[in-house]
Amino acid sequence: MNLREKLLKYKSKDLIEVAEPHSDYTHEAKTIAIDIIKENNAFNFKKEAQLFWVEKIKKDIKSVLNSKEIPKSHFINESEMRLIIKACFENWKEEQELFGIDTTKYWVV
Repeated sequence: MNLREKLLKYKSKDLIEVAEPHSDYTHEAKTIAIDIIKENNAFNFKKEAQLFWVEKIKKDIKSVLNSKEIPKSHFINESEMRLIIKACFENWKEEQELFGIDTTKYWVV
């Protein structure tokens, strides 16, 4: 089984993960994954890529913010990536506020 046959069995989300610049796959695997994505019109890969990046950024929000660099993507432009990061950051901020300590319980009278 060659690499192309193996990648043809991957789901669209997995193909996007292979094709993105940050992945640890070989250049050949990335090129084949991009070719498969371009050939396959059945999936909305832009939507799949957005979902992939939302999950990835939610998982690694601190490292994305600390790096101060917008992650690169083959499928999403920089302005869309900024919107995804902003939405994930706002969601993360809300979650952090929920974990805050309620100091009103510990007031000394």
